[in-house]
This record gives sequence, structure tokens and C-alpha cells, in this order.
Amino acid sequence: MTEAVHRKIDPDSLFTGLVLVGVGVAFLTGDFGHIVRNFWPMILVLLGIPKLFHRRTIWTGLWVIAVGVWLQLVHLHLFGMRYGNAWPLLLIVVGAGIALRALFDATGEKRDES
Repeated sequence: MTEAVHRKIDPDSLFTGLVLVGVGVAFLTGDFGHIVRNFWPMILVLLGIPKLFHRRTIWTGLWVIAVGVWLQLVHLHLFGMRYGNAWPLLLIVVGAGIALRALFDATGEKRDES
């Protein structure tokens, strides 16, 4: 009789391992400096992703990812964004995040009180 062994995968370790593989590949290409100069805001996105796997840090992960994406858009001047003209977009994202958190937290509190 063989028992099936169910191992739980640690998403943080899996993600960290995959990021290290990606960094290693970037070093092998020999153009790592160019990648870092142009895509440094993606470090914030990479730091935020593992936080999405834990219920108590989901909001922190979303904030870090949102700021990283905003910085990346501005840094690469995508959609004509510059630091001078893109800050209202950051205000909109922050305001929407605060409002959504208030709605979800209020909904969760109402369920707990019932």
C-alpha cells in the first residue's frame, strides 16, 4: 500500500527561484546593465507579486505592483507619459485603491459582525 504524499508548494520559494533563474539568464546575455537601466521599476513589481499569495499582505502587494507599473510606464515614456504629466494617474490609482480597500474591508467587517 503506497500512500500518496501531498506536498504543499511554497509559492514564495517557487517565485524566488524563478526570478533567480531569470536574473541568471539576463547575466548570460551580457546585456544586464541595459536591462537594469530600462526596467528597474519592475523590481518593485517582482517584490509585490509574492505578497499576493498571502491574505494579510494582498493590499501591500497590490500597492507595490501599482507603483512599479506606474514608474515603468513613466520611465519608458509609454503612452507619452512623463513624470510631469503622469502624476495625476498615480493619484487616481491611489484613490481607487483606498476606495476599493474601504469597500472590501467594510464588506468583510459586516460579514464578521453578523
